[in-house]
Amino acid sequence: MRVMRTTFLIAWCWIACALCALARQPATQSPSGAANVPENNPYSTAADVDAGRRLYLGRCGPCHGLSGEGGRGAVLNSGQFQRADSDRDLFLIVRNGIPNSEMPGTQSPEMEVWRVVAYVRQLSRQGSPEPVTGDPAAGVLVYQRHGCTGCHTIDGQGGVLGPDLTGVGAKRSVRYVRESIVDPNADIPLDHRSVTVITTAGTSITGIHLNEDEYSIHLRDRSGVPRSFLKSELKEITLTGQSLMPAYSTLSKDDLENLVAYLSSLRTRR
Repeated sequence: MRVMRTTFLIAWCWIACALCALARQPATQSPSGAANVPENNPYSTAADVDAGRRLYLGRCGPCHGLSGEGGRGAVLNSGQFQRADSDRDLFLIVRNGIPNSEMPGTQSPEMEVWRVVAYVRQLSRQGSPEPVTGDPAAGVLVYQRHGCTGCHTIDGQGGVLGPDLTGVGAKRSVRYVRESIVDPNADIPLDHRSVTVITTAGTSITGIHLNEDEYSIHLRDRSGVPRSFLKSELKEITLTGQSLMPAYSTLSKDDLENLVAYLSSLRTRR
């Protein structure tokens, strides 16, 4: 009995010591946690920047432009970042992505992320944004006259069939905005792909593809109304590859540049 009691006391002492040691250890976060990320880039030599350039061209360039001029992704060569004030901010954006956007995160090694940050910093110093030649005030009238509010939302006002344009000037380059007006099919956002379904009765409905599983498909029709269909009730489903937005290729040069100027001026931080 005395041996068992002694063994129990020794075991209890070991457990108590272990708990005390754990209590003294500082809490840590994952590598992507903000608390562990330094304010300044620890990988910023010329060799790091060159390595970052290669990583950027392969992973970031297709969306942000090979020279940071923007595209589907934000403009990076304007000298200003909409969401980042420091190297640390840039690191966290590249590492974690941006929720509710097309900007994904990455599981790449921290050194690679820092090198991309170093190259993006260089882009911001070397580049310059495309100049805006139109009149934003006149562009508001063009926007309203052509019924853009029926499909697009700005600051919570407008339709829901097209992409939300709140802050679009900070997210898209001038070139990208102009091209999207003249040729909407040039780059269709993934969450605004159009689909056409034909029911077994022969009725055709076209809208924005929202969701789909093995048994059903969900879309938002041209009136902005969500619709759901069982696939057993359909005889055809087609992702059209076409934008529902009409091409405004016949706009006068002044109207086009004024509309571009207005949209590019929308830089609300979200």
